[in-house]
Amino acid sequence: MMRIICISWLLAGFLSVSAQNDLQVGAAFERFEREKGCKMVVLNNTVLRGYKLQVYKALTYKYIGNRIKPYLQADRKKAKKIREIVENGKVSSGYYMLPPLSTGINRYILFTDGGYGRGALIYIEGALGPDDVLKLCYSKR
Repeated sequence: MMRIICISWLLAGFLSVSAQNDLQVGAAFERFEREKGCKMVVLNNTVLRGYKLQVYKALTYKYIGNRIKPYLQADRKKAKKIREIVENGKVSSGYYMLPPLSTGINRYILFTDGGYGRGALIYIEGALGPDDVLKLCYSKR
């Protein structure tokens, strides 16, 4: 019985990692997770502010803003829904709703560009809608 439980935990972790294989942000997380000035948080199968999430990954960075942009631009092309805030002609923040997984799980990329190479990148996977994502990430605590 213990083996079955261990194997199912490993498979759940593997499936959440493989779900990002078709996205460039997965490569961005792998590339920059140990970069100087970066901090990464990974939560799997968790409840965050009342929402059940399969995957939550967040990367905050201080110096690599221009190096993150190509990853976001590549995934932007795959997005079903795009919301961006443009300030002074540059995209300063936004989110992309990606096509759901074959299991019906929704996927989102959220980002902010704080200027001077600073910013944040978030990947969310779960059974929540676009309004739920906005409430989760942008509401006051």
